[in-house]
Order: sequence, then structure tokens, then C-alpha cells
Amino acid sequence: MKIQYIRKLTASYMVLAQCEELQEWEKKMIAHAPKGNIVFAECVQENGEKYLWYNITGKQALDVVLETETLSYDMLCNVLNGIYEAVQQLEGMLLPAQSILLSAESIFVDYRTRQISFCYYPGNPMPLPEAFRTFMEYLLTRLDHSDERAVKAAYDIYGQSSAGGVELKELKSLLLMPYEKDEAKTEPESLDDTEPEEPETYAAVGQTEQDGKRDASIWKQIFRGESTVQELLAAVWEKLWKTTGGAAGRPVGEKAGRLTGGAAGRPAGEKAGRVTGKAAASGDKGRTGRWKIGGNMKNAQKEQEPFVFEPEEEEHKSANPTVLLAGISQKPEGILRYEGTGGYSDLVIEKDNYVIGSAAECDGRIPSATVSRRHAKISKRGTVFFIEDLNSSNGTRVGGELLNYKTGMSLQKNEVVMFADEKFRFI
Repeated sequence: MKIQYIRKLTASYMVLAQCEELQEWEKKMIAHAPKGNIVFAECVQENGEKYLWYNITGKQALDVVLETETLSYDMLCNVLNGIYEAVQQLEGMLLPAQSILLSAESIFVDYRTRQISFCYYPGNPMPLPEAFRTFMEYLLTRLDHSDERAVKAAYDIYGQSSAGGVELKELKSLLLMPYEKDEAKTEPESLDDTEPEEPETYAAVGQTEQDGKRDASIWKQIFRGESTVQELLAAVWEKLWKTTGGAAGRPVGEKAGRLTGGAAGRPAGEKAGRVTGKAAASGDKGRTGRWKIGGNMKNAQKEQEPFVFEPEEEEHKSANPTVLLAGISQKPEGILRYEGTGGYSDLVIEKDNYVIGSAAECDGRIPSATVSRRHAKISKRGTVFFIEDLNSSNGTRVGGELLNYKTGMSLQKNEVVMFADEKFRFI
């Protein structure tokens, strides 16, 4: 099936060759069709041939949308629910459901409402079950595999369609029941006052029942923000001193856990857990991390000179230092210089696929009311830049020529590009 896209001044169309004449009753049903998600065509005769013109103004083909978006569970539901609604609508109009086109290039998404639209093609030769199975195979290649629900739903439905067990009018129930979020699991767990598990270092030290209660209390206070890590360290040191012989292994200090001098293995400080000295600052493994516990009271009480931080000698700087070039941005190869009156910025093309529009997520943003949310796209192939219109409302012109949807045109240096009424020059 050959698809053409034709752009008029105020509308955009997908054009297909007509393969079957509509019956008079079908024409009447279509003429009085209720608003829904089915696009009916206008029949136009040219050079003895009849063509169906589908008005797709303001819509994006699904294959174009999935070039920049992955298929999440929500989008999968949106697309498959759209098929379900289209089948229901056609059956209500006594029209054959097989006549809807299930291909990514003929399914359209409205960027503002996210509504899915399907084209009615009378005489469609492909049976609906086969068309649906082929369409599901395509969707599997676009799945967001980090979305567990999307993966489960898509593969399950595809498996049933391959086995011939899927009725399209049952799609809604297939999507909702097995793959809904378990809301009970998303509720926060109730808080309780159970004590947090103690670290293995605590269990390794033999403590009395009273000490164990005190330990748990300290941990509980820390988890609740009522105690500090320094107080925890002080408690740890007190435990270690008790297990190594009490007074024989504990230096003199006014507070439990306070250490003085270097002989005890820890430099002096007013707060437990504070480390000073060159060894701690420089990261010398031979001088940090191993504090000597034990000795006698005489050695423990002997004054020691505190550690003094000595800055390392400055390394000799080379006259020609090596510079890492990976992080330095290179000059962009393409720029659209703004020449309009709205005061907008130039567009610097720094990607091989560069989307331009008024939406904040676009690579090149033109915050104008006349520019569509996703207006156009510039692609780089080798050394040549190509621009194509993304079915924008007010069109894209290159050198004065209005672009058709999905029709790329190469950009030449100094060429004028118009996004709606905003003027740029490619340099």
C-alpha cells in the first residue's frame, strides 16, 4: 500500500489509492458518523484514478512518535483501547471492523489530547486477526522493557493473538484485569517501634543484658535523629575498652570515649570520632585506621604532641601539561540563525536528530504561539542536514517551498527556513 502525504495551506492529508467503491448505504452511515477516533476519507478523482484523502492535520503518525518515545504501559493501553473503541464504533454503524488500518504509519496520535485515531479503508484486503498480530509484533520492538507491566501485557496479548484466541472487542478486559497496579502494595508500610537490627560488630563483642539495652537505645535514637554519630562512636570505644581489660586499656579522660595523646592510638579532640593529623588528611594507610588499644596507665597518661597537619609539597607543574579533550565541546556544524522580530535565540544543531518546536522538551525551542509543540525535525546523514515537517499546524517552508509531512529536504547554506511565521537562516 503506497502512502502519500500532501500539504495544503491549512490542512495536511494522507492519500491512498481507493481499492473499493463504497455502497450508498455506507456513504450515508459515514456522512452521519458520530465523533470518535476513526478518520473517514474524502474520495477525490484525479487522472481517472480515485484516491482517499484523510485529514490528519495536527496529528503525528505512531511510527514517528515511537522514534522519540518508548512504548510504556500507559501508551500501550491507550493504543489498544483505541482499537477496541474503533471496533465498537464500526460494529455500531454496521460497518466491517476489518476496514480499519492497523499499521504504525496509518495510526495517528494527537499531541495535545493523546487521542489515537484510525483510518477507515474500505476493502482492506488483510484479515483483521492477521493485521492485529502483525501490529503487535511491531509494538514488541518498541516496548519499554523497564516497564514490567508493559512487557507482561504486550507479550501475553501477542501470545494469544498468535494462537488465534484474541477477540478485539475483548481487548479492554484483557488489558485491565491482569496488569493493574496492586494499590495495596503501593501504600506505605505501617511504622512500628521494633528495634533496628544491631550491626554484627556489636554482636561480636560480649556484652551484658544491660549494655545490650543501652546499645539498642543509642541506635534507636540515631535512627530517630535524637542522637549523634559522635555519641555512637563514644559508646563503641567504651565497649572496646571494657573487653580489653578496663582501666589497663582505657586512657584517662573526663568523658567516656575521650582519648588523649598519640600513644593511645587516637589524637586528642573534644568530640568523640574527630580525627586530626597529617595521616588522616593525606590518606596514608600506614598511619591511619589502626588505633592501638591497650598498654598501661603510665603510657596512656604520658603527654604526646598532637598531630600537626603538614601540607604536601606542591607537585612540579609541567610547562606543557596534557589536556583531556573529551569533555571540550566542538564547534557545532549547523546553526539556524534567527532573523525574525520575536527576539528568539539561534538554534544550534548539536544532535543527529534535532526536534524543533514550542514544547519545553524539544531540542530547539521556539516559544511562539504559531509554532506547533513538535513542529519539525532536522536529521544529519553523513555531512548533509535534512529537514522535515512533523505535520505542524502552520507548516514549514524551506526556500519558500511548503514541506509535505514525512518528506525530507536537504538544507543548503544561507537557505531561509520558516517555522510558521518565524524566520531563520541556515549557516
